[in-house]
Amino acid sequence: MTFQTLLDLVLGGVSLGGIYALVAFTLSLSLATTHVLNVAHGTFMVLGAALATLLFRVTPVSWPVAVLALLAGFALLGLFFEAAFVRPFAAKSPQQILVGSILVTFGFALAVEALLGYYWARLVDPQPSFSLTFPRARVTLLGLAFSGTRLTILVVAAAAITAFHLLLRSTPLGRAVRALSQNYVGAVILGVNPRLVSLTIYLTGIAATAAAGALLALAIPLEPYSGLRLTLVAMTIVVIGGVGSLPGALLGGGLLGMAEVLTAYVLGSVWSPVVSLLVFFSVLVVRPEGLWGRRAA
Repeated sequence: MTFQTLLDLVLGGVSLGGIYALVAFTLSLSLATTHVLNVAHGTFMVLGAALATLLFRVTPVSWPVAVLALLAGFALLGLFFEAAFVRPFAAKSPQQILVGSILVTFGFALAVEALLGYYWARLVDPQPSFSLTFPRARVTLLGLAFSGTRLTILVVAAAAITAFHLLLRSTPLGRAVRALSQNYVGAVILGVNPRLVSLTIYLTGIAATAAAGALLALAIPLEPYSGLRLTLVAMTIVVIGGVGSLPGALLGGGLLGMAEVLTAYVLGSVWSPVVSLLVFFSVLVVRPEGLWGRRAA
């Protein structure tokens, strides 16, 4: 293995881990604050990749307009999703919310995947596949050659994660989110508005997830039926890092991203999805509260 190959593998693993961490943290945050387990979370990544492919490759739209359309469209979708699939569970017990949300969002994911695959094949391309290209294949920094695509993914993912960190740590809304995730009943008694927090979480979370899907399409092609696999990846990282933990999501995303890239290099890309399953069940057996979480007293 040459040094250039090692550099490409490390950058590939870290950039992929950044995407995974961003997606897993938005899933974890929604679960911690609303108790809704969104099985369709990965489907929003696929939708983001599909819309980005449509805007950047099929239609002649400038990239600033395409980016704004992508974010605005999925922010509205986040509001719709919260109203249709989250708000009806507001008065239920945590157990009812968890079970009901799994069933409802699983059905939503299957319906969206079927419709996307059918209409994309009929109207756009008979072989549905969502992928983007980056104009600069290689970038030279300090005498070292880096993948321009992977470097861009890493920078954008890092900026999005930093924005989430600042939102949670430096704003009143962020403090309300953290209060609900730590003690829902106590936060409501103290005056936190759970409806406002829920709207914000799903508006920003689904928009960020869709953007992450567009970033992932720069690295690997996605198919209409990739959503549930991506949800499993996000759930694996939540299990590794613990629910509601940004450092845990970064740790889990980095570990899983590096594991998938190294597995693809050594054994072939067909074995990469197996890594998520192995890590998921291993952590559940050895440390159910996550590598970053605390054991219950």
